[in-house]
Amino acid sequence: MKKCLLVFVFVGFTMLCTSVFAQSSADSKAARIFSVDDAVDYALKNNVSVERNLITLEAAKRAKNISWNSISPTASVGANASAPVEALCDPDPKYDFRYGITASVSMTLTPNLYASVQAAKIKYEQGKISFDEALRSVELSVRTAFYGLLYEKENITLQEKNLEIAQNQYNNNRTKYNQGRMSEIDVLSAEVNYKSMIPVVETAKTTYHNDLESFKNLLGLELDEEIEFKGNLDDELTLDEIALDMDSVNSSEIKQLELSIKTARNSVLASRFSAYGPSVNAGWNFGDTWTELKSDGRSEEKTSSVSLSVSIPLDGLLPWSVRAENIRLAKDSQKDYELQLKNAKKTFKLSIDSSLRSIKQRQASIVSNQANVKLASRSYSMTQEAYNHGTKDLLTLQNASKSLLSAQVALKSEIYALIKEILNLEKTIGVPFGTLSSARGGTIEQEFK
Repeated sequence: MKKCLLVFVFVGFTMLCTSVFAQSSADSKAARIFSVDDAVDYALKNNVSVERNLITLEAAKRAKNISWNSISPTASVGANASAPVEALCDPDPKYDFRYGITASVSMTLTPNLYASVQAAKIKYEQGKISFDEALRSVELSVRTAFYGLLYEKENITLQEKNLEIAQNQYNNNRTKYNQGRMSEIDVLSAEVNYKSMIPVVETAKTTYHNDLESFKNLLGLELDEEIEFKGNLDDELTLDEIALDMDSVNSSEIKQLELSIKTARNSVLASRFSAYGPSVNAGWNFGDTWTELKSDGRSEEKTSSVSLSVSIPLDGLLPWSVRAENIRLAKDSQKDYELQLKNAKKTFKLSIDSSLRSIKQRQASIVSNQANVKLASRSYSMTQEAYNHGTKDLLTLQNASKSLLSAQVALKSEIYALIKEILNLEKTIGVPFGTLSSARGGTIEQEFK
């Protein structure tokens, strides 16, 4: 009995230790640390939209590689057997039954083959641009979300620091009130100020956690996986002037329209081939038939023929024909794309100019906010010192604290807004992300060539 009890205690102790060790191992699992580049690399490998666009690109590539398949010959093989109806009734039919095989091979060659091959090549080029644009869209989303989370974390830090200051003020005032050195209304004012900041901090934390889960989903991570971020907003701050050489930048929209014009021109050519181009058809037919004769046994009949034909459509010469109208419609489509391209280039330039002005304005705002933070910090320090000496009241101190917090949050918000402006501009002009933020003054013309 004692041995059984000892065994039971030993097994229970072992299971308890194993459970504690497993829980400790799970709790001690290190969080995954992401820099912005790490996050982009991970997203491009695991994001669902990237995988879907890759499937589309591969399909376009296959279509390009076999775009010549319209000249592939058509081949067929058949077999047949028959018996006369009279064989069922006539005791002396001419033959019992017949059976045979047939085979044919034909091939048609038209001028549209060239247009089909060109269309597949252009479509593949469009697919590559679309795939690249999909990658850049995912990267832009990741970078924007990454810096947004950095901003939210820094905002939470500022709000918590301000909450801590308000709590210390409340505690100090309550101590002074208990000592008879402060009125009750000042204590209540400090308490209201302190407790009113708690919901602000909690709201900021809730927003951060919601955005963090969205960020994990964007990267393809499990929602319960712990991650940490490397870097801060100040590392991405760029105050140097950004200048662009408009002749060396382009957008994916303009590239797509240029390819659309090529497609339209190719459609005009295909319509002309269809209206005026000759078609050549070559074929070979073979047949072998055996007949089982009642009197003479089996007889065999072979047939074989080669054909070659050329056809030239003439209805394209008639201005009211369908094919002639197809040519005119293809030309109209080409003109429409040319107008779209012309307008897109104007819109592109306007968008770039607007972005550059916005970036310049935000840079100036950041410089102003940096000065405001210094002034607000100095004002708060002096007000706090005066309050401690009794020459400033609590309300003045609270206002100074709120002014400092407001200046700090405004500065971080402007830095984040500047980062987003630069990221959007980099996507618009099609340069690698980080190109403009790493440029220091002057132009960055060489980056685009």
